[in-house]
Amino acid sequence: MLVSQSCVAQAAFPANCDRNVTVAAGDTCNSISAMYNVSTYQLAAVNTGIIDPNCDNLYVGEVICLGITGQDCSTTYIAQYGDTCIGIAGAYNISESTLLTNNPNLNQICTSLYPDEVLCVSSTIYVNLTQPA
Repeated sequence: MLVSQSCVAQAAFPANCDRNVTVAAGDTCNSISAMYNVSTYQLAAVNTGIIDPNCDNLYVGEVICLGITGQDCSTTYIAQYGDTCIGIAGAYNISESTLLTNNPNLNQICTSLYPDEVLCVSSTIYVNLTQPA
């Protein structure tokens, strides 16, 4: 079964992956995102077809992409309990609009933000993460 999963993962791996990591025991999408400065959204977006939406299908030894060349946000913040989008944006001197654009998994009123979620807090807009160049 692992051979089959490995073949699927390799077939879907983005050709223009800028950096990658091999999944280790105990890794989760949030822990990988935090350790390697990649937003939770970006990790899922660049691994469409490899990581499922709930990120519960990682397996030890699997190689996953962390960012696509030219679209790799590595300026990140790990959300804490009580954070707001306005507060996070202010702390990083970016507009709330930029924060929401770089993290399209957040809804417009930011009620979908959860503790330990890793967000892109760059002032540069990284778009089309789901469309590898």
